[in-house]
Amino acid sequence: MKNEQQNITYSFNNPNTGQEFTIIHAYLLYENYFEAAKEKPDESHYNLYQQEVIQPVYEACFEDSDFADSATVLNWVPREADFESFKTQVESINSDHLNELFEESLIKSSDILPIDEKTTVCVFPENNKLPSDMFTLESGKIIVFHSRPDIRYKTGMFHEYHHSVWMGKHYNKNHFETGLDRLIVEGGAMMFETLVYPDLNHVHYYVDETFNKEHWSKVEPYLESVATSEFIQDIMEGGSKGFPRNYGYSEGYKMIRSYLNVYPDMNVEEWTSKSPKEIFEEGNYIANYQ
Repeated sequence: MKNEQQNITYSFNNPNTGQEFTIIHAYLLYENYFEAAKEKPDESHYNLYQQEVIQPVYEACFEDSDFADSATVLNWVPREADFESFKTQVESINSDHLNELFEESLIKSSDILPIDEKTTVCVFPENNKLPSDMFTLESGKIIVFHSRPDIRYKTGMFHEYHHSVWMGKHYNKNHFETGLDRLIVEGGAMMFETLVYPDLNHVHYYVDETFNKEHWSKVEPYLESVATSEFIQDIMEGGSKGFPRNYGYSEGYKMIRSYLNVYPDMNVEEWTSKSPKEIFEEGNYIANYQ
């Protein structure tokens, strides 16, 4: 069945707010690519992949994103040796079940933090060669690689939805992401998870309640500088160069918590709209290291 005939899209509205959502099951397009590769053995697999998988969803999933070039799925091409394993995986995915999971999480998310813009979630097959199984490209564009247990899809979608809203409020073409931005955006998404899934969220195994001055001394110089890949890898993910695992996520969450301890009556929309600098300074987070 050709791309234009396939039903790969599921759309719905939040019944309480009217907010629009679309889920695009891009993994259903891979069968077209596999067939084209067999029918045209002399043609570039890259070109066929772009034609059969990427182009049909490019506008909805990637267009106008400043970060589209970093979405490895755009240029990564499944090898012929992997065709069968991908086919098996695609056949095992229950599209209706995914729709139910994502719809539940996105409606709950948008009940708490509504926006006017449409949000699109694009689902690709699992691929352990790609750096993440769920990420936000920009406001309104969330990419998923099918790999999570149901329970983590719920918290993961809540997390990414907050990223999407945060980017809509804070990111523009002239924006450069600082170390503090990175800490706050992840901390805010973790805090957002706790509002609906207090028992399932990442906080209980991400957050380290200690305030290690040696670790902080390595982080502080990055707060106002561009968040390089080194910063993201070593500080955010931790597990190397002396940082505990998930160190940046833990610090970011504690920054948000410190701010909300000062402003306990502030709602989610208000604190999500605050700049990272406001959250850091007005929450007096630095006092923990003095």
